[in-house]
Amino acid sequence: MRLRIPHFFRKPVESDNLLTEFEDTLMLIVDPEQLTNNLLSKLKELISVEKAFVYLVDQSGPSRTFFPVDKVSESASQLPVLAINSKIAQWFRANRQILFFETDQEVTSYLSSELQPFLKLSVNLAFPLISMDRLIGIVFLHLSQEPLNKIQIANLQVLGKQAGLAFENALLFKERLRQNERMFRAEQLATMGQFAAGIAHELRNPLTAIRSTIQYLASDFAEDTDQKRLAHDILGEVDRLNNIVGNLLSLAQPAESNPEEINIPQEIERCLNFVEAKAKSQNVKLQTDFENNLPKLTFDPAELRQLLLNVVMNALQAMPEGGTLSIKTHQLTEGGPNYTSGFNRLLIQVEDEGAGIASDLHDKVFEPFFTTKAGGTGLGLAICNSIVKRYNGEIWVKKAKSGGTEVNIALPVS
Repeated sequence: MRLRIPHFFRKPVESDNLLTEFEDTLMLIVDPEQLTNNLLSKLKELISVEKAFVYLVDQSGPSRTFFPVDKVSESASQLPVLAINSKIAQWFRANRQILFFETDQEVTSYLSSELQPFLKLSVNLAFPLISMDRLIGIVFLHLSQEPLNKIQIANLQVLGKQAGLAFENALLFKERLRQNERMFRAEQLATMGQFAAGIAHELRNPLTAIRSTIQYLASDFAEDTDQKRLAHDILGEVDRLNNIVGNLLSLAQPAESNPEEINIPQEIERCLNFVEAKAKSQNVKLQTDFENNLPKLTFDPAELRQLLLNVVMNALQAMPEGGTLSIKTHQLTEGGPNYTSGFNRLLIQVEDEGAGIASDLHDKVFEPFFTTKAGGTGLGLAICNSIVKRYNGEIWVKKAKSGGTEVNIALPVS
């Protein structure tokens, strides 16, 4: 006689198989989006999940955040970015357990201001992704059926631990690729710098001779003649070439720095005074927003001026038909136990309302000779990157809310 095994005995075995199968795939997937899809499929098989939104810690920038992995779908595009020290992150960092929105009313009420975007998407459960005693992510779920039984809750806890390890592995792999890319770029820059320095030295003397000769010949030409205008145009082109040569030398062999304590709002205002006339001629409004009581920077004034002017001039060139150029500054301070910078930083944000830069070009704009502008040399932002790196800072670009470009410069506070 064959015994019939009741359903409630079979289900855990099926769940265990699913969890084992998911664990076996962890080491094979290093793409966060693919992992998210894999996690969602397993969640749908274990519990009645309608939607799942995975947040992971972003360690690439100085203002660290938790960001949604997938923002392609219409509902996901409504999701906010969570600060590293947000109430939600702090709660999960301290409690490390599943949060049921309906039953944990006290906690839900405490987090209500930050949970509103998720509640609008019918999210009713969230759990942390923990790896190596560190909060690396948060998963928000919309369950079509509540409450979960003890077995489902236990399976969800196991799945959360497995997913935490998997996403940590993916983040580490992504960071390793980023490091390799930075090392390769540094080697490229070193080789290119040596080559550029040699070429620049060879060009400087002939250009000086050409300029002095044209000036001598032009002195014999009458004003308002074609010869005089032609000589003036040639001198302009020689000066442009001299400027390129100077930039090449600055990139390859930067001058010795003479740092001193600097009041950054004053330096920014001074920089804007230089470009005020050009901004008015283009119908560009200059706007500043400085946080109160900002600390001073230890920086070479000439290098800081060169850095700011390069970025601001790029922003002006991006708005030939007018717009608003805004510069904001605020201090980035330690935001919790996951903050790893080791020092506080001051963030300068320069935003324009131009056409913007394609997202796949955001890293390339700092490479020497890469430019998106007609007639550009591609050395301005490369020099900015070189200056910032010398002071252990970071510079990166991203799409501005206006659709233009936002350049972020994070510099260590003295």
